[in-house]
Amino acid sequence: MNRMNGKQSRFVIGLIITLIVVIFAVLNVNPVTVSFGFTRVKLPLIILIIVSLLLGAIITMLLASTGNKKDNKLNHHAQKQISNVKVSHDNQIADALKENNTKKQTK
Repeated sequence: MNRMNGKQSRFVIGLIITLIVVIFAVLNVNPVTVSFGFTRVKLPLIILIIVSLLLGAIITMLLASTGNKKDNKLNHHAQKQISNVKVSHDNQIADALKENNTKKQTK
């Protein structure tokens, strides 16, 4: 249930930030000159704001997906180690039970 609340709150915060950016962009429709080094382009500021926002979102998604693959490998490795520890622990318990049973039988 907490995961859903966390996702919902992130979604609502994302919507609020998007609304703020859209209002900011709509209020800034005056044309501006953008220099790309080799050329200059005159664009409405709203276009520049929206393109910048979209590029930032794309870069964020690309970087976030790169980290997930690494985390999944680490998570898989950690789960493998936990599984090995559990097997070792189970073997120790089984050995202790066998030893205890043999001691009882010899008495």
